Amino acid sequence: MKNIFRIFRRDCRNIGKNVVALVVVMGLGILPSLYAWFNILSNWDPYGPSATSNIKVAVSYDDTGIDIAGVNINISANIVEALKTNDSIGWVFTDSSNDAIEGVRSGDYYAALIMPADFSKDMVSFMSDSMTHPEIIYYTNQKKNAIAPKITDKAKTSVKQQVNATFISTLTNSLVKSIGIVNAPGHTDTTEVSREDENISGNTLIDLIIAKLKVADVQINSFDTMLTALSNIVGTADSTAETAGAMNPNVSDHLTTQQTLLTDLQNTIGKSSLMDSDIFGVMSTDINTIQNYMNSISNIYDELCVSIDDYSKAVENIESTINDSLAIVHDLESQLQESIDNLINFKESGTYSLLQTAVSLDSEELSNFVSSPVAIDSVDLYPIENYGSAMSPFYSVLAIWVGALILVAIIHVKVKDFDEDTKINSVQTFFGRYMIFFLIGQAQALLICLGDLLYIKIQCNHPIKFWFACAFTSFVFTMITYSLTVAFENIGEAVAVVIMVIQVAGAGGTFPIQCLPAIYQAIYKYLPFTYAMDALRECVGGTYGGYYWKCILCLGIYVIISLLIGIVIAIPCKKLNTIINASKEKSGLMI
Repeated sequence: MKNIFRIFRRDCRNIGKNVVALVVVMGLGILPSLYAWFNILSNWDPYGPSATSNIKVAVSYDDTGIDIAGVNINISANIVEALKTNDSIGWVFTDSSNDAIEGVRSGDYYAALIMPADFSKDMVSFMSDSMTHPEIIYYTNQKKNAIAPKITDKAKTSVKQQVNATFISTLTNSLVKSIGIVNAPGHTDTTEVSREDENISGNTLIDLIIAKLKVADVQINSFDTMLTALSNIVGTADSTAETAGAMNPNVSDHLTTQQTLLTDLQNTIGKSSLMDSDIFGVMSTDINTIQNYMNSISNIYDELCVSIDDYSKAVENIESTINDSLAIVHDLESQLQESIDNLINFKESGTYSLLQTAVSLDSEELSNFVSSPVAIDSVDLYPIENYGSAMSPFYSVLAIWVGALILVAIIHVKVKDFDEDTKINSVQTFFGRYMIFFLIGQAQALLICLGDLLYIKIQCNHPIKFWFACAFTSFVFTMITYSLTVAFENIGEAVAVVIMVIQVAGAGGTFPIQCLPAIYQAIYKYLPFTYAMDALRECVGGTYGGYYWKCILCLGIYVIISLLIGIVIAIPCKKLNTIINASKEKSGLMI
């Protein structure tokens, strides 16, 4: 133990006596913190409106709109007006589609969104027989920047959502205004209906419809009464015609009989010698006169028979037509009454009350509700103010590893003996030299922590735990890199670099581990970065149970592994290192 502290004191004296060594050590303490701070500041809020508003995205449309219910609707123009209030992207509204596309080609814009001439027409094509899906043409310049297309994709999604909301809102607003059932706030409804004779009163459209239908029902009832009376009259006429037709043959036959009797009487009188010839002449003349009258009457009845037949047929046709009309009126009357009953039942139902409440809203309020009926209330369980604070655990841990890596690259791990009489073993040299690594590493961690909290002012709910996690992480990382270098020298330094590269890519520092390839998902739980970052995240966003201390304990396992490498495995590797160093010296190029 004594030799361990002797080595440490000697290293401190040597640094203090050498100005260059002192400056280098100071630089080793400062450089890692700069690495962390610059990266955190550069990622402070890259996805916020203040940053993404600088991403230029062109918007243009050739849409001429479409008329619906007498109202001209231009969905594209409404979308552009809505986007002018959206500051999430640097929207540029060009005069023509060609200007927008050319701007993307030249790199002036990262992307362009073009709405074609038939965009509004296609948006409402569902109302016609042939439905066409509307399309927005999206142009992007992917060579300009690797991340920019991802941000402009966010703009594309934003525009798509804006299109849906604007379409539903505009269509609803226009249709509601066109049918005139919604009044602006503060205006009274002028459609009030009051019909005492129909027992209908109210101030809604359905009240007016019921009143109109009841008026029609009264008129239909009157028409029914008239048709019934007319049908009765026609029926009476038909009966009279039948009676007349039946009577006419009897009268005609009776007249014929009487005429025959008169003829016989005249013949008898003519043959009788009892009557005076003068009297006979008078009677014969009278009988002739009567026969002439009977002949006339017989002719009249013959003609009347034909007329009565025609009249009877006409009356029958009229009666059939009136009966058909009466049946139609009865059916119409039944349907009309059924409609009135249905409307009254609908008015008294809860559905109508809900609908009445909806249409009583302002048209803008109603259209906004229809376009976005469901609102998502976000609740952040571990809220973090900005992206920089969320990324600070990753960049702070990475800076600590970089600090540990440059230590083994600049400071030697080999320790010289004090004199021939004082021998120091491998364990003493290991811990004696590591103390200077540990001290500088703690200075690096402290400066990184203070800069994060006081200079950059990241969000941190537990600053003391944050410092302790940084300090313990520095202890673990310096132990890992130091042990690898002690055991394998330059090869150990290279292994430390490889481990850093693997951890940067596969520890889930930037992207969720579930988004990474399967190989990283398999190994990330064995990387020290994982537990160091999680410990710092607990301090930044808030702790959950004892997970913070669980991460600290997991990091402690790497200390044990490092000690095995630096003390045990390093012994058989000495001969191999000697051979490798001799070979490097022969090359004349490597140190």
